[in-house]
Amino acid sequence: MAIPRPFSHRILALLIGLLSGTTFASVQATGTFEAVRSCDAFKSFQKGTNPGNIRLEPGQAYNIEELNERGGDWIRVTVPAVRDPLRWVPKECGVTEFEQPEPTPAPPGPSGAGKCNTANTYDSNVLAMSWQPGFCEHARYSGRKPECDALEDGELSISHLTIHGLWPNKQACGTQYGNCRKTALSLSEDTLAEVAPWMPNLIYDTDLATHEWSKHGSCQAREDDDYFRLAKLITEQVDRSAIGAYIESNVGGEMSVSEFFAQVRRELGPDVEQKVQLLCTGGRYLQEIRLSLPRDIVPDPDIAKMVAGAPRLSARTDKCDSDRIYIERSGKE
Repeated sequence: MAIPRPFSHRILALLIGLLSGTTFASVQATGTFEAVRSCDAFKSFQKGTNPGNIRLEPGQAYNIEELNERGGDWIRVTVPAVRDPLRWVPKECGVTEFEQPEPTPAPPGPSGAGKCNTANTYDSNVLAMSWQPGFCEHARYSGRKPECDALEDGELSISHLTIHGLWPNKQACGTQYGNCRKTALSLSEDTLAEVAPWMPNLIYDTDLATHEWSKHGSCQAREDDDYFRLAKLITEQVDRSAIGAYIESNVGGEMSVSEFFAQVRRELGPDVEQKVQLLCTGGRYLQEIRLSLPRDIVPDPDIAKMVAGAPRLSARTDKCDSDRIYIERSGKE
C-alpha cells in the first residue's frame, strides 16, 4: 500500500531516530495514571523494549513517576509486582491526575488563564478529522486498534473523513488544556449507531471515545451523547464540502498541498483557507485534517459560516516534508 522510499532515506531516518531517542529531558511528576485500555508498558519507549510483555490493566491506577518532557506524550509509572517495574506508557492510554501539576506556567493572560484543567473556560475549538487509511498504514501508535486490523484485512472500507476528536481549546494553555473532570463515558445505543460510521473504533470498542471524552469532552458542558453527535455532524459537513471532496478525489495517489488550499480558497473563501491544517505521518502521507472553530459551534453546511470568528491556525501543514502528499486507499492495494 505504501510508496517505498529509497533505501538510503530509510537508513538516514533510522540513524536520526536512534540519535534523537537518547536526548530527551524527563520531568519528575507525582500523581496517578488510570488506564482506560490495555497497552504495552515499555522499559524504553524509544527502543520499543518491553521485558516480560507487560501490559496495563484497564481500570487500574498506577503511580506516576515522571514525564518524558514537559507536556510530553509518555508517562513513566510503577507497575507493581513485575521485574523492572518502572515503565513508560503513552499518555493516551489513560487518564492522569497529577498531585502536583507539572511546572509549565501558562503565558500571561486574563484572570484564570493559567488554569488549564478548568471546565468551560475554553475560547475556541479544533475539530481533528482522521484520514483513516493513512493513519492505520503509516502512523506509529500504541496497542491494538481493531479498526486498523479490519482495514488491512479488507473487512472494513473507509473513503471519507472520520472523527479523531473535537477539542475545546484555550489559547493561554496551548496544548495543555484538557482532563478537566472525571466523568465516565456512557453513550446510548442510538448514539453509538449514529456515530460509529464516522468514528470506526466504535464499531469494535470505545477506547478512542473514552480517551477523547476524558481528555477533551470533560472540558465542555455537553453530555457525552450530544458531544459525539456534534462531532459527527460537523465532520460529515466538512467531508461533504470542498475539503473532503478534493481529498477523496485524490485517493490512491498524490495531492498537491498548494493546489488543495487554492481549491479551498476558491470554493470556501480565504477565511476557511486560514483555518484548515493538514497533518502528515511519515513526512508524506495524509493522516489528519484539522479545522479551527469558534467557542460556540453552530453546525452549518456553509463551512465559512461555521468557522467565522475562530482563530487562524499557525501553519498550513504539520509534519509534511513537501508539497506532495499521498492519500492512502482503504485496504490492500
